[in-house]
Amino acid sequence: MNRKLTTLALASVMAITAGCATTGGERDYSKSLYLRGQFAWWDALPEYKVKKVDNGLYRTEVELKADGQPYEFKFGDANWTSGTNCGYLSEEDKDVQLNKPVKTNCSAVFENFRFTPPETGTYGFYFDVRGETPEIYIDEAN
Repeated sequence: MNRKLTTLALASVMAITAGCATTGGERDYSKSLYLRGQFAWWDALPEYKVKKVDNGLYRTEVELKADGQPYEFKFGDANWTSGTNCGYLSEEDKDVQLNKPVKTNCSAVFENFRFTPPETGTYGFYFDVRGETPEIYIDEAN
């Protein structure tokens, strides 16, 4: 009887601890996530580190030239760590259009997004983790 009680108590403590670990607060991507792509030679450059703009919403800007060619990019940390190596989730999410969110897979390897800017200018790149599946989107920066 004591053994069953001890096992039950241990299982309860583990369940409570696991619950706390998974609900202990939102991850702050502004500490480690970068917009990485051809425009930066795929490096994790400080000027492309995301900044928190709202709970679960991060943004950075990049100046792009409209030469008709798509820019490939992803969101990732400095080491391309699984869980922060965010590319497209499915083929239909590969080509990103202005102001149209697409789903991302943050355990991606070769799934680079593509964006062809309609005109030369500065664009805001967003990483949004407020929903069940992370999304990215792009807008024209003001």
